[in-house]
Amino acid sequence: MKKTKIIATYGPAIASSSKVRQLVDEGVNVFRVNCSHGVEADFKKAVNVIRKGTVGSLFPIGILFDISGPKLRLDRFEGELPIKKGESIILTTGKTNIDKRIVAVNHPVIIASVKKNERVFIDDGNISLKVLKCSKQEIELEIMNDGVILPGKGINLPDSDIKIPTITKKDIVDIETACACNADFIALSFVRSGDDIIQARKLLKKFGGDQHIIAKLEKKEAIEDIENIMLLADGVMVARGDLGVELPFEDLPQLQKKIIRLANHHHKPVIVATQMLESMRFAPRATRAEVNDVATAVFDFVDAVMLSAETATGEYALETVQTMARIAESSENFTKHHKAAPHIDRYFIKSAVTHAIASSVSSIQLEFESKAIFAFTSTGFTAGLISNLFPPQRIVALTYNTRVLAKLTLLRSVYPVLVKKPNSFRKMVNTVQKAGLSHKLVTLNDDVIITGGLPFDVNVGTNFMMIHKITK
Repeated sequence: MKKTKIIATYGPAIASSSKVRQLVDEGVNVFRVNCSHGVEADFKKAVNVIRKGTVGSLFPIGILFDISGPKLRLDRFEGELPIKKGESIILTTGKTNIDKRIVAVNHPVIIASVKKNERVFIDDGNISLKVLKCSKQEIELEIMNDGVILPGKGINLPDSDIKIPTITKKDIVDIETACACNADFIALSFVRSGDDIIQARKLLKKFGGDQHIIAKLEKKEAIEDIENIMLLADGVMVARGDLGVELPFEDLPQLQKKIIRLANHHHKPVIVATQMLESMRFAPRATRAEVNDVATAVFDFVDAVMLSAETATGEYALETVQTMARIAESSENFTKHHKAAPHIDRYFIKSAVTHAIASSVSSIQLEFESKAIFAFTSTGFTAGLISNLFPPQRIVALTYNTRVLAKLTLLRSVYPVLVKKPNSFRKMVNTVQKAGLSHKLVTLNDDVIITGGLPFDVNVGTNFMMIHKITK
């Protein structure tokens, strides 16, 4: 059973409960609903299909709403516009006229934000332009490379100070929908500062939601304020598409490693996303470079790796998930013998006792071989802390809180199980044995580690650990 979680993006390629179930059986732990494509009714339908397809699964499956944010795009004009290096085009707040090489944009802030000689990128950097002239309603740009401009493609302004809210009117509606659908996570796009997380948290409270907020790191400003974002968000995503355009692409690998180390240091889950198995949209086998990309993320102890178009619209969605799961399991076998030193500072941990228990549980394998760690948890905190210390065993999070259960689906090595709260030592041991055997996590005579809080009739933090042998 792999430790690294897989996030699959829902879309036309898997838009049936049977296909969703197939992906779950092959290793998907969380489904992503991409709010860039669709409206409230579409998202609710997607959630219903996912819920139906995951009924009866051995472990809970999470749902993540990816809030689209202020995506700057070209007009969705008819046809295409071939371009040559050295030519010029005009972007406008008015109407598109392809014959006159004028293309409209979806937001006037694009025109208002740029200055002469600043760079503009279209289609994830495939089209590079330089600003020649600016006016209130249009800008003239020099084309820096040959290509074809296609309708609706994204625009990046890496040199510009963009005056636009991170959370749009549509985003507010989509966050309300996420709350109504009882989603487990929201991913906030184009985060620029910790203030964006605060605003999202206020909206969740307004709509009665308790979703964990995943900050998507894809803007230069986000990297500059990463410490505050890391403190305020519940997790982060290395969104390499826009990030690789906003910043020099050659810096992306080291930036990815920096973000992963920082997330582990702050005890926050981290996701690596974008083009991980991109070629499998149209081919049944991954490239060698893609295999190495996924493996590198696993070697760095990320919590989850994400598939986007590969499962949403790809021709080989099932094979893609199978491939990612195989790479993850193989890479995890390597990390068992090359364990990274955890980067958790006790400054970020609420309880010194909980930290001491988690550290002991994670390092005991050096002296004593156990099959699994069973962590009783009411908030998910202890299970998450143990996860961030990278023990070689799987972690079974035993909780009676259904909302905590779902939020644990994203954490590396953690497999959540819903149980009744034990009120005695004997019932605690029986709960561990029943959960372990029924979920095929242990077998008879396996040694396991149990952690929890005593006394049973009081809500206290984790304050004990013990070793137990599974019996009949």
